[in-house]
Amino acid sequence: MKTDTSLFSGLGLALIGTTCCALPIALVTLGMGSAVVSMVSAMPWLTTLSQYKAIVFSLTTAVLIFSYWRLHRIKACSLADKYHLRWQKAVLWSSSAILLLSLFAAYVLLPITLWLERL
Repeated sequence: MKTDTSLFSGLGLALIGTTCCALPIALVTLGMGSAVVSMVSAMPWLTTLSQYKAIVFSLTTAVLIFSYWRLHRIKACSLADKYHLRWQKAVLWSSSAILLLSLFAAYVLLPITLWLERL
């Protein structure tokens, strides 16, 4: 089916959003700053990508919304199509969960940690 491209684009962008923005913040919050340093030295493009995290998350959200729209327009005719659609829905929900966790870690986790430090 043709929705595979948009599904895997959404999954890939969600994983990139996790790697560039959410994972470093979560690791630093957990006290693993040296892991972040080694990760950034191995993949220096992460710092550039993390400067544009709003664009990365917006693009990921747009691709996932497009994927939802395309997936819900498809009518399953055969049993094989129904199995394929079920698999695609699982990938789409997984990508959405990864995006939500990344957004939480990138925008909410650090302010919560700073607030708890002040207490």
